[in-house]
Amino acid sequence: MMFQWSLFGLSLTLLFWCGLAIVYMQRKIYALRNYVDTRPRLDDVWVLFLISGVVALAHPWPMLYGSLVALIGLSLMIMWLDVVLVHLFGFEVNLNNLKIFLQGAESFSGDSKEIVDALVKRSWFLATPLAIVAFLVAIYAQMAGSPGVRDVALASVSVLFLMGITKSRFGLISAPVWMGLLAGLAVLMAYLRDSGVDWPWWQAAAGGGLLIGVVVLKLLAQLFNTPFFSVRSPVRDFIRGARLGPVSAVALKDEDIQRHVVLPMAPPSPSKSFGLCRGANVILITMESLARDSIYPFKKDGARLKFMESFANKSLVSKMHYACCPNTNRAIQHIYQGNYPVNGEYPFLPLLKSQGYRAVYMMISRTRFFNLCDILMDAGFDEVLDRDSLGLDPDRGDYAFLDSVDAVNESLGEGPFFLHLKNEQTHSPYQVVNKEQFDRHEGEGREICFRNAAEEADSVLAKFLGALGELRDLSNTLIIYTGDHGQSFGEFGYVSHSSSSVNGQVRTPLMMSHPALPAGEVARSTHFDVMPTILDLLGVHCESSIFGRSLLHGANHRPLLLYSQTRKGNAPSNASLLDDDSKIMIDLIYGYRYRLDAEDHIIDKLSTADADYQETLLYAALEKRGLISDSAFSPRQKTGG
Repeated sequence: MMFQWSLFGLSLTLLFWCGLAIVYMQRKIYALRNYVDTRPRLDDVWVLFLISGVVALAHPWPMLYGSLVALIGLSLMIMWLDVVLVHLFGFEVNLNNLKIFLQGAESFSGDSKEIVDALVKRSWFLATPLAIVAFLVAIYAQMAGSPGVRDVALASVSVLFLMGITKSRFGLISAPVWMGLLAGLAVLMAYLRDSGVDWPWWQAAAGGGLLIGVVVLKLLAQLFNTPFFSVRSPVRDFIRGARLGPVSAVALKDEDIQRHVVLPMAPPSPSKSFGLCRGANVILITMESLARDSIYPFKKDGARLKFMESFANKSLVSKMHYACCPNTNRAIQHIYQGNYPVNGEYPFLPLLKSQGYRAVYMMISRTRFFNLCDILMDAGFDEVLDRDSLGLDPDRGDYAFLDSVDAVNESLGEGPFFLHLKNEQTHSPYQVVNKEQFDRHEGEGREICFRNAAEEADSVLAKFLGALGELRDLSNTLIIYTGDHGQSFGEFGYVSHSSSSVNGQVRTPLMMSHPALPAGEVARSTHFDVMPTILDLLGVHCESSIFGRSLLHGANHRPLLLYSQTRKGNAPSNASLLDDDSKIMIDLIYGYRYRLDAEDHIIDKLSTADADYQETLLYAALEKRGLISDSAFSPRQKTGG
């Protein structure tokens, strides 16, 4: 009996203390971008104790015990990946979204350099996964009856723990010190093991002492409300995720409900320009990650998109265009639903098809990522062309458009057509194929690469339309040029996209050109307005109630909800309420609670009372728009990503 309690106590002690040390190391990484206290809290102790206790009870059954230990190791490794991705991209990985993350992992490959650079710069990040491996070796060595291997592995966990919490980089100079410490600890453990101490008694006592300590702390939690007793554990967040909810003591003002929560929907009304381009073909270009503030003239040294600029002076141009969610799949939904994802209806393409149009989507990368192919079918496209269907060479980048001119032309058929084009080179890692021609921007960094890639992509699109124009008459064609979303290059610490509602990610250019359409400007627009404007110009009535409106009526100044595709628990991890020149931004991962102007300049940080009110208002707006959900990425599982 004593032997069984001894094994249980040893297993419980090893699992708990190694797990707590690894969670502490992970929080050191997390704290680099999040203003949190890295010290363990009672909830860490409680959750890890429960997990360790359940696994330790399985010790008499080696197969079950070994499997549960492996599951713990895998979970800890995913949690480490989570804190690294949060640090770099603001993207959270937990059990809810793991399946979706793995499904689209290939689409993150472009950011691999960012991850490698971070690991080189902060090599102490690697102490955590190495400690997890050493922890697993220690447990399995104990099961196999190899105390010598177990002791070396536990000494390794201890040394790696010290490296992680002191943020010590791996290097030739420090290596002898750490290796010496490792050897010393291993020798000490071997000495203690052979010292004649009654270890079975001490092992059982360690387990019992841990149990008593946890019970005492839980009792003290009933008396105190300090952060140690009240802060939620990241382990619990990994299992289920923190949740956004209304603050019960907050009563929303009626005017705020009407302005920010109520979603005004109606059939788009025809403008005076209704039917101005009747019968025209339509080519919609959504350049990947086309950040408005990274191109000329919005940024003096930004990318020069000569093709886009060539017809800007003769186009209807939006001065401030918003992709309300910085994610490709969401951009497609917003454009072809004209609405937030509240009902899943796609009214526009069926209307065009009833007028004899053929709808074709052409994309350089794969549409199977995050089930984009399903969204395109729901939207009503007759045919989808992508890397898989056309057998495109990824090394050709956007030049694959030129390789596919004949296939696209054949797909468009004989009558009027609607063609949606989406490139790839402006997605990270910002591939430049012809480096000799497109090297105007010199230096290092992601934005420099993006500028060169954007200039090459813009040039290729011009050549593609020229080549298509040699095969069919494009003189009566409405061309729309925008981005699916933007891209962050360090604003508020964000990089990449999908993770925030900052301007870098949600603002993109928009221009529409047709020989019959007078040049002009609108002050503000959204993706919701693109298709209503196209239908208005083509003279096609739409009876569906939507949020978008034709820009031929002028700017769309309605308050907007901007939101990330990445999620925290039941809600987008970052969201903003934009109203004229005022923007409230809340980030559930980084803890930002800001009042900004329309250019993202910080006006102030919200007080606790104001933050409670704004979070309650934000929750109501998100819920009204179908964005409060336990799904990993989105209300409709198949449209996540």
